[in-house]
Amino acid sequence: MPADEVLEFYGLKGFTGKIRYGVTFVWRFMLDKLAFFCFVKSWRTTIHRMRGVKIGKGVYIGHEVLFDRVFTDQISIGDNTSIGDRTIITAHENIPSNTLLKKIYPRKIMPTRIGKGVWIMPGVIIAPGITIGDESVIATGAVVIKDVPARCLVAGNPAKVIKELDLGDIGNE
Repeated sequence: MPADEVLEFYGLKGFTGKIRYGVTFVWRFMLDKLAFFCFVKSWRTTIHRMRGVKIGKGVYIGHEVLFDRVFTDQISIGDNTSIGDRTIITAHENIPSNTLLKKIYPRKIMPTRIGKGVWIMPGVIIAPGITIGDESVIATGAVVIKDVPARCLVAGNPAKVIKELDLGDIGNE
């Protein structure tokens, strides 16, 4: 990804801007590797917060979860959400090679939002700009390319709503 486009997004200019973002990127990259191999769940969450991911309280992040490496600060996760191992969550799409396809598919940076109390099972891929509603369940291996309503189960590639969840009677038993 051309550095000038990233600098423009963050409002940084000139040599000083390049150095400032370069240091930030290297810091986030090293933290990403540290989180990837970290075996203590609370440390993984803390490390991803340090990278810039906006993470609520009581969030569980599984092993080898990949967050967007360039625009980590465009990802937010609500309280009490659980993210399964080897999930990928992105906030931008870009063709890094110099191809004519870039004219058809230009870079897009889109905030990705995951609600409160969401359960994301292992191996899920979440595309940029997606919003996942509160207390939804994303089944193992789902590829989420459209927003997910609150309190529903989605599965498949592409992910589709399988059923709505009725949480009204929980705790009243």
